Amino acid sequence: MKRVVVILLPLLGLLHAGPLPDEPVLQPQENFDVNRFMGKWYDIAVASTCPWMKRHKTDAAIGSMELQSSGSSQTISMTRISRRHGSCKSISGEYQLSKTPGRFHYHSTKWNADVDIYVLHTNYDEYALVVMYKQKPGGEKTTSVKLYGRAMQLRPTLIEDFKTLVAEQGMSEDTIVIKKNKGECVPGEQVTPEPQIQRARRNVVLQAPEEGSGDETHMIRGPEVCKSQPDSGPCFGSLQRYHYNSSIMACQMFNYGGCMGNQNNFVTEKECLQSCRTDAACRLPVDAGPCKVFSDLWAFDSASGKCVAFKYGGCKGNGNKFYSKKECEEYCSVMMKNGFAGDEELLTVK
Repeated sequence: MKRVVVILLPLLGLLHAGPLPDEPVLQPQENFDVNRFMGKWYDIAVASTCPWMKRHKTDAAIGSMELQSSGSSQTISMTRISRRHGSCKSISGEYQLSKTPGRFHYHSTKWNADVDIYVLHTNYDEYALVVMYKQKPGGEKTTSVKLYGRAMQLRPTLIEDFKTLVAEQGMSEDTIVIKKNKGECVPGEQVTPEPQIQRARRNVVLQAPEEGSGDETHMIRGPEVCKSQPDSGPCFGSLQRYHYNSSIMACQMFNYGGCMGNQNNFVTEKECLQSCRTDAACRLPVDAGPCKVFSDLWAFDSASGKCVAFKYGGCKGNGNKFYSKKECEEYCSVMMKNGFAGDEELLTVK
């Protein structure tokens, strides 16, 4: 593969100082053919200046990206599939074509970020080397280099070419993540879940979420943390996390960028509930939620004054769900002792 040394230090400040530049700062693939570039690609390796990438080296699995015609001469459709906490997630969007073949623009409404994408090298049938610059209006920025393949395994020389390009972008080798081949996954299907650390309820000592500083100190999440609004942080990842909504006494999903944010940030709903839920949840009605991926949980039944088993659908519902009978009885012992009953005393959550 032909090697191109890119010199752009004087231009990086211009690139990241405001809107995307009209003129390209990198030279894309010569005679780039967008039609040949369409189809399915696998993300084999990535290097990024976003701090959370370093902490997820061992967890990263190969995902896929599929490019298709959007029916417009100005855009192409993109669908990205990746593993997220025990299931496969699909994200869709559109890449805008630029006047320079091999250069694309993308605006992430969710992160309010503009992305400048350059396909630097590709032979269309085997590999593609891509550089991406992302910027938010506040000045937060990241640089990423990605190696894509038409198959999940590429020849070693392409990995070396990828590492060379990373160095030419001024990035160190410790920013590189070679992703693991864990096989194909289908959106919505469950995959092998990542191991989770069990937490005790309420003021529990937990590792701090990604701060981007490499600090591994521990922090305590108290009641004030559980009242915080969800904060995605300044980075550009897309991690499915849970935050505790104290107004409805339930844990809700949000997209976390991968760094900074606040402590109201949990990997699982179970961790979220056990860290933030109070005994007020025992006054809520039993709610299985609208989904149909059932699991056996426990809830406090106000009519009988006892903890009862029920089928939880897997999403939404409320905080009156417990992962064992013992946990339910521990939280709701006051209600059980006082013989709490009566529909008029149920908390109505809208």
